[in-house]
Amino acid sequence: MTIKYTRILILVLAFCLVAGTAGAVGNIRLGQMEIHPYLSLKEIFSDNIYYTSTDVKSDSITETTPGIKMQLPIRMHRFEAEYYAVDRRYNTYHGENTTDEHVKGLLDLKFGSFFSLTAKGAFDKDHEPRYMSATGFIEVYRTGTGFASAAYQMTGRSKVQVDYSQKTLNYMTSDFRDRDENIAAGYFFYRFLPRTSFFVEYDHTTIDYTQQGSDLNNTVDTVFLGITWEITARSKGTIKVGQTSKDYKDPSVKDFSGTSWSLNIDHKFNEETAIVLAGLRQVNETKLIGTSYYITTGVSAELSDRFMTKTAFLLRGSYGTDVYSNAVPPATEAREDKTSMVGAGLKYFASDWLNLGADYNKRHRSSNVAGNDYDETQYVLSLNMSF
Repeated sequence: MTIKYTRILILVLAFCLVAGTAGAVGNIRLGQMEIHPYLSLKEIFSDNIYYTSTDVKSDSITETTPGIKMQLPIRMHRFEAEYYAVDRRYNTYHGENTTDEHVKGLLDLKFGSFFSLTAKGAFDKDHEPRYMSATGFIEVYRTGTGFASAAYQMTGRSKVQVDYSQKTLNYMTSDFRDRDENIAAGYFFYRFLPRTSFFVEYDHTTIDYTQQGSDLNNTVDTVFLGITWEITARSKGTIKVGQTSKDYKDPSVKDFSGTSWSLNIDHKFNEETAIVLAGLRQVNETKLIGTSYYITTGVSAELSDRFMTKTAFLLRGSYGTDVYSNAVPPATEAREDKTSMVGAGLKYFASDWLNLGADYNKRHRSSNVAGNDYDETQYVLSLNMSF
């Protein structure tokens, strides 16, 4: 563990002790600013840390996530800043150790009830774990993101919104993936029920790879039609369907045109039982040499049921496919990975700032290209403090 990371952990623990003495969430204040430290500790056992069918190794992992979030209301406006780190230490296979760091900032400005401006910024030192990586190795990367949004509530039932974001990605071992992404998006909302709106969304993305001579530079255009709702505090969601065109500057690279969609639904059946559904179909930038893109289609669900006042049972599952654009020799057909996950857990809410959890998760991937299959089972014990 680095000296810098140790200092951060000690600082967060000191905040936690102060907040614990206060005995309630949100009791740390500097003037109008609220300070919310948090700390998550996990002990994980995995029976296949390399996510492979040929070199199966088991190990236990200690994961520590200290963080701090600050919130400052300024009349109708709001400022937020957050820092957190995720440190994973393997008991036996130390070469798998990772430390990620994340910094985020948000400025939300409201000018009356009709006009709002939002600005966000983030820096991430992160990694793509083996089970998500196309190469089967840990892919370490850094990203910097800037985002701005302006929304105007028109008279009556309509609202317009314009977004712009810029993102830079730098990979430590796969520099062919390094790129800059610029995304401009426009929305038009029409509210046809008190808490339900129809919307049209148009996105234009310019993707420039930084590796000299790359033939992957492209532009992406998508038009979505969708519905978003927040009928009650118990039911909210967004569903959208559209058409995506991905056009490469190099005429030798085949373009893509196809359907995209996404859904996010959060519904509470009652005070104790809730379900969260998510799904998408989207085209992604390549993460495998010899391919130009891959298409992800997947759905996930989590059902939670709270019982005995302080205890919740969780049931989760997901299924998805990644289909790559080109066959990579010696394979004669394009790679297709099918991934599934099932899991269950228990969470005990000891207080409003402390909860404990126990989880079981099982992942499976089957691929039409040899060497990419795996089965992995995890057992997790967790302790989470948030003040």
